[in-house]
Amino acid sequence: MTSFNTFSKLSFSSKLFLSLIVLALVLLSILFLLIIPKMEKEQYEHEIKQVEQTIALNTQQLHLAVKYIRNDGKKNYELVRLRIESKLEKLSRKLKKLSSFEQEIALKEYSKKLSCQIALIDNSNKLSKHLNNKLNNDGYIQYKNSNHKVNSWKNYIKKHEKNFCPSITSHIVYSMEFDKNSNLLLSCNSDLFYDHENNEEKKIKKYVQKSFSYTNHLHKGNTFLMWLNVKDATNNPLYNKNDKPKNNKYCISKLSDVKSINTGTLSAKDILSASNGKPITHILNGKKALTWVRSINNDPVRRLVFLTTVYEEDLYKAIDKAFWKLFPAAIMSFIFAILIGYLLFRKFSKSLDTLVNTSKQVQSGNLKFRSNIKGEDAIGQLGQTFDLMLDSMESNIKLLDLKVEERTQELKNSLDEKNTLLKEIHHRVKNNLAFTISLIKLQKRKVSDKNTKEVLTDIQERVYIMELVHRKLYESKDLNKIPFKKYIHELIWDIKNAYHIEYLDIKLNIDDIFLDIEHALPCGLIINECLTNSLKYAFEEKSSHNFFEITFKKQDLQYVLEIADNGKGLPKDFDIYKSKSLGLRLIVSISQKQLLGNISYKNSGGLKYIISFEI
Repeated sequence: MTSFNTFSKLSFSSKLFLSLIVLALVLLSILFLLIIPKMEKEQYEHEIKQVEQTIALNTQQLHLAVKYIRNDGKKNYELVRLRIESKLEKLSRKLKKLSSFEQEIALKEYSKKLSCQIALIDNSNKLSKHLNNKLNNDGYIQYKNSNHKVNSWKNYIKKHEKNFCPSITSHIVYSMEFDKNSNLLLSCNSDLFYDHENNEEKKIKKYVQKSFSYTNHLHKGNTFLMWLNVKDATNNPLYNKNDKPKNNKYCISKLSDVKSINTGTLSAKDILSASNGKPITHILNGKKALTWVRSINNDPVRRLVFLTTVYEEDLYKAIDKAFWKLFPAAIMSFIFAILIGYLLFRKFSKSLDTLVNTSKQVQSGNLKFRSNIKGEDAIGQLGQTFDLMLDSMESNIKLLDLKVEERTQELKNSLDEKNTLLKEIHHRVKNNLAFTISLIKLQKRKVSDKNTKEVLTDIQERVYIMELVHRKLYESKDLNKIPFKKYIHELIWDIKNAYHIEYLDIKLNIDDIFLDIEHALPCGLIINECLTNSLKYAFEEKSSHNFFEITFKKQDLQYVLEIADNGKGLPKDFDIYKSKSLGLRLIVSISQKQLLGNISYKNSGGLKYIISFEI
């Protein structure tokens, strides 16, 4: 509420400027609430599309790479073998010219160049002729236990190897006759052998691995190619940190540039069901991730699949970057729009502020103040018309003031005459009532009957109440305002003297309130009846603990009169509305018919009347 009052006191220019800011903020909010979410959605879809396009490119490259390796691999292998045979023949001729020590050195050098083990083997025991150049790989061990033909190639497979890869570990062995007693033997791991000699395949592998990194700028997830066991697929997570590199669930392809995989909560069945479809949402390293699966072949046992996993937070990071790129431009547009709007409306708002200020000056009483706005536009015409209107109003007010002053003097003279007459009336009524009270007092002295004296005392007090009201009106400057507090104090003092009250503690709790005669007189009568009833009937014995309390307050639009004592109260089941007692009938009748109020009472620990009325 305070903020609203402060805003309402601002000048029109300030209000206009603040309104422009609010309008710009609303438009900016609409931009961020409606347009930004749409942009974020489009940006997110764009990021997804980028990832899928890269995956599609990688998938196509993988299809071509696999096809090339399958179709051209065998031809290349034959060429590699011919090149190796030619190199071994040259080596054989060279070794025949060297000493035993030099032969050993030359064999080691060639072994290193070809990434194989090469040695001269004694035909009698199939052992190396050079003690420092012994063969120990699995290919040589199986060669010793077989009848290998001279000048031929043999592929020895590693026995008892559990591996789901398309080819298990094998060794290529070639035996060439060196002389009658010995052969030149070459034993190589097949993978190292072909990798060393087949440069084209190495280039393809390097190119494919490089293409896997094309999405690294978009995410920090995983991209790899693997063989998946279709028959043993389950709903359990595929990856387990305790998995060995070679197992029966999956096998990482040599075209991948990773040594181990982490598929998070994905199972083998999840991967198979999502092949070539929409991404799978799952958890990876405690984060929400999306994984695309593409099948490179449709083998029913050994499925070659290409997986790309992207963390969802990486996709939203790209969206945040777009948002912060747009945000400065939006703020600059916001400031620019406010400035342009303010400059356009500046003259208009300044003229309106002048008109408002002029109206405030006139309102405060400065009738000579003028706006002095000039111009041919609507604001200028309004200012000139406003000044002419003020000139006319000032002239009319001066004329009106003269007429009002004359009429006021006439009314004042008339009112003084009426007040004089009313005071005279109240004075005469007061004197007549005082004379009546004197007559009652004289009559009381002649009466010996106690009951008659009490009746005369009651009448005396009731008349005194009326006399006191007229006396206060006569003494008051305002004939319609009786100081109720002073009136009750004098009333109580008179009653105490009339009844010779010494044992009752009378408490008055009355606000400084002025009442007219129509309300003051009934209230005085009610208080008189309540006090006289308490003196006669409430207290069985005289005690300093007896009290009588009068409270008169104004509560909102109502006046509340409370009268209470700590006497014995009314009899049980007593109804004041049906009572035949003159005093109680007066209390109820005056409350309801003269004051037009409500009366209620409490009969506990004494008697308490509560009378409320409106003025």
